[in-house]
Parts: sequence; structure tokens; C-alpha cells
Amino acid sequence: MLRVAILYNTPVGKTDSIEYISEAGVLEEVEAVRSALESLGLEYSVIPLNGDIIEFAKAIKDYDPDVAVNLCEGAFGHSMYEMNVAALLELLRVPYTGSDPLTLALARDKGMSKDIFRARGIPTPEYRLLKGISDWDFKLGFPLIVKPAAEDASIGLTRRNFVRCLDELKDVVERIVERYDQPALVEEYIAGRELNVAFIGGDDPMILPISEIVFEFEDEPRIVDYYAKWVKGSYEYERTKPVCPAPLDEEEKARVEDTASKAYKALRCRDYGRVDIRLRSGVPYVLEVNPNPDISPDSGFVRSLNASGIRYEEFIAMIISYALERFGKLNEGSIL
Repeated sequence: MLRVAILYNTPVGKTDSIEYISEAGVLEEVEAVRSALESLGLEYSVIPLNGDIIEFAKAIKDYDPDVAVNLCEGAFGHSMYEMNVAALLELLRVPYTGSDPLTLALARDKGMSKDIFRARGIPTPEYRLLKGISDWDFKLGFPLIVKPAAEDASIGLTRRNFVRCLDELKDVVERIVERYDQPALVEEYIAGRELNVAFIGGDDPMILPISEIVFEFEDEPRIVDYYAKWVKGSYEYERTKPVCPAPLDEEEKARVEDTASKAYKALRCRDYGRVDIRLRSGVPYVLEVNPNPDISPDSGFVRSLNASGIRYEEFIAMIISYALERFGKLNEGSIL
């Protein structure tokens, strides 16, 4: 029987911290994947990454899985270590789901990924990376959105990050640099429709139904910040409503899918992922690519999955098969 390891990084923040909510979200993913594997009749072991990478590697080697479902979005509380877990699996020669270390690193570095989009002619908001307000070149017009340059899950992003003048920009940049020990990404604010485009596959990926976040705020900014994404019952959460499939005409849909596909392929994503887009005046602007998105049952990715008619356990079987195929092991334990 196929042996599957479910890998995840354990939450390390204080349980009373607001940011613990997103960290703990991985536990819902673990449970969903575990349930899917049981439905598929596969043997599995859940292996958490705690504070000791040697023990983590040893646990993987001792279990000796045929394949790993990699849910690690970082390590030891640092998002930038996400790529290192995939690199470890490469060195251990364990087939794993999801994108490779290079893709994970490029996507996590928002400035670098936007450099790639711009080089490829893929529309993305104008931006600057600031280590301090002294780096500001005054060439972007207000209003602007400021966020950490290398975080995930909207960490560090609230409605306060919408800035209208230099003093507000200075305050938010200084707060982000000090709190997250990384540059601040300053972006042109795109007032438009927020769309999420989910993919399954690699070179020729399947595009799932596009999801839209409908904002019920009376004023700007209309964004999916940390509270809107994670804090149920909050003002922001209650005023961001998902709609899937998004009501787009054929021309809009084709344009959004084309731009999202170019961004997904530009970062060499594989197995599954999500591209976040702002649609303004018919132009889709890529905000970011997430090659390791949340796949818990109430996530945006699974919302698109459900709209496509693909069952969750079928999706898990698909990405496991992709991983096995990359290592030439698909015929040893095909599950489809």
C-alpha cells in the first residue's frame, strides 16, 4: 500500500497573538488531507516540523514514505524558510506535492516575483521596496498599499496600510520594517475587482472557476487584509463576500485567465496554486502568485475546486500522482 507522509510546520506564535490564527490554520489543512487519504484507503503518517530539523528529517526517513503531502509554509515561525523544507525533501529523495524550492522562494519574495512579471510583460501594480523612508523616490502617486515584502497569508496587512500621504507612508514603512525585519513593499493601489484564479497541474495546468471577493466597504481601501481573511466576526471579515464562479463576461474571463496563466508559468508553479488579480478598466493586474495556498475546506482554493465539481479526495489523489510521476514512481503505486 502507498505510504503517504503529511508534513506541516507547527504554529510557534503566542496563542493570544492575532497572527496565531493564520498559523494554526494549517491544522485544518492537515485534518482535511488526513480525511482524504482515509477515503482513498491510503496509509499515512502525520509528521510535524517543530523546533528540531534533525528530528524532522529523521522522522521522515524512519517512516520512509512513498510520497509526502507538503503543507509546510515556513519553519520556526519564518515564512522565508518555506523553500528549505522542499529543499530538504529533494535531498532526502522523497517525492513531494507542490512547487520546488526555487518557485517557493521567488513567490515568497514579492519584489523579485514582480520583477519577473514586469520582465515578462505581465501587468502588475507599480512598486518600490523600502528598507526605510529614506529609500523613497517620490515617483509613485498616492494612494498606496504597503505590506511586508516576504510574508504570507496577509500577515502584516491591515486597512491601516492604505496610505494617502508621505507621513502615513513613513509610519507604516517603519512599523513593517521593525516588526517583520524585512523591507516594505510599497504598491500602487489598484481600485478594482479582486479575483483569485486557482490552478491544478504544471506545464499545461487546469484553470478552475475564478473566484471573486465582493467588498461591502463604504470607502477605500477595498482589500482582503489579515482580518478579512482570518478573523471571523470582524468588521473586515463580515464585509468581504466570496462569489464563485465570478460574474465575468467571456472577454474578461479570457483576459484574466491568460494573465493568470502567464504569471503561474513565469514562476514555474506545479501541482496547484493560486494567482491573485485586480481587474481595473479591463486590465488584470497580478498582485501575487501563491504556489502553496491554503487548501483547508473553507479556503478560496477549495471554493474553486468545489465549483469545478472536483471532489477534495480526487484533488489530493491528483497532486500525489503528479509527485510520484516526477520521481518515476507512478506505476509503483498509482492511486487514480
